[in-house]
Amino acid sequence: MLSGVRPRDTSQLDAANRAGTSRAMRAVVSVAGGLIVLPGLDRRIWLLTFVRFVVTAGFAVVMPFLAMHLAVDRHVPLLSIGALWAISSGVSAALQWVAGHLADRLGRQRVLLTGMFLRSINLALLGYAVDSHASFTVIGIFAVLNGALRAFYDPIAWAIVAALSRGEDRVAAFSVHRIGSSLGWVAGPLLATIASEAHYGTMFYVCAPLTLLAPVAAIFIGEIESGEARRAPSPVDALAFLSDPRFVRFLFATFAFFLLQTQMYHMLSVYAAKHLGLTRGEVGSLFTINAVLVVLLQLPTVRIIAHLGHVRTLVIGSVTYAIAFIACGLATGYIGLVAAVALITLCEILTAPAQQARMTHLAPGDRLGGYSGAFGLFQGAAQALGPVLGIFLLETLDPRGAWFALAFFGPIAAWLYRTPEKSRPDPSHAKA
Repeated sequence: MLSGVRPRDTSQLDAANRAGTSRAMRAVVSVAGGLIVLPGLDRRIWLLTFVRFVVTAGFAVVMPFLAMHLAVDRHVPLLSIGALWAISSGVSAALQWVAGHLADRLGRQRVLLTGMFLRSINLALLGYAVDSHASFTVIGIFAVLNGALRAFYDPIAWAIVAALSRGEDRVAAFSVHRIGSSLGWVAGPLLATIASEAHYGTMFYVCAPLTLLAPVAAIFIGEIESGEARRAPSPVDALAFLSDPRFVRFLFATFAFFLLQTQMYHMLSVYAAKHLGLTRGEVGSLFTINAVLVVLLQLPTVRIIAHLGHVRTLVIGSVTYAIAFIACGLATGYIGLVAAVALITLCEILTAPAQQARMTHLAPGDRLGGYSGAFGLFQGAAQALGPVLGIFLLETLDPRGAWFALAFFGPIAAWLYRTPEKSRPDPSHAKA
């Protein structure tokens, strides 16, 4: 039988929250005349945000351009490239579940550092394969390994953020951590643009050593214990979340939500270029607008999420996502699509920290990593299947009708997210 879900041990969690000499005295830091209000977060959350920035920037310098290199420079068929990304995404999704469980059993810092260090080596090897004109199979193996090693960051980072923040502060903590990712997506492509004349393979040799800054910085975070004695990894124990119906419902809501979310990064560019006639520069500007809005608005929305609560935020965000997709279908040109992308971005800004905070609120204290990994599994599965579904609908339905069909997943996610407010006892009595 699957082991039951046990109440979280709050004493060790409180001790972790108080750790660190630079921990603020729970005072509120107000910025920009009260527009941005943040609690005094543990300094290790800010350090982890820097780690996230380095990891994301290093990835964004080279990996988004690998498909272009394979298609344009190596003349690899698009079907083969699509299959490669599907395999990489599927492996990454599955291993997030494994990574989260291992972190609970073997130690979060150990698994996090190992994954980041091996990923830096893999980036260098991938650069060598590109530079030496290795076969598509060899390059594909390293690309899949990159996806596999990427899985050893998110679930562990989410567990660390949750362990270092009290319930009422978690939305702010996850928002700060997310800004590190957004800044990385701004800095990485910008660096690639500045160095556009450099050989593509050479860029790997630059970003690989830079990404080593991430594990070096993460060493100073230290080990964040769950407060429970570690047990040997067990496949049965890794499935313990299935005995938690509230969390399983949350996972299916997450799957429906990310079937929508992933279209922003796949279907949108195809639709904009092929059906609305936008140029490459105009399509690229949509992603720039997305990243800039996240950096500017992520922290101000902390107050809104705190006022609404996690569940209400997720319900409103999912329904609004459907409205934004309908707006994409109604757009007739660049301005209309900019407005739709801005609305999609606002939904992301609201829902991303609320999802992560809600997920950790539902998780037992000794299984934060395992529950985070399950969350990553369902998120990654949706992100792997989403592009296939989006392109299929785009090719089989009227292009505008594809957006209207996808919009139905918004209300489905909202209905699944709308769970009863009762939850496990939390010492902070956070609104959930």
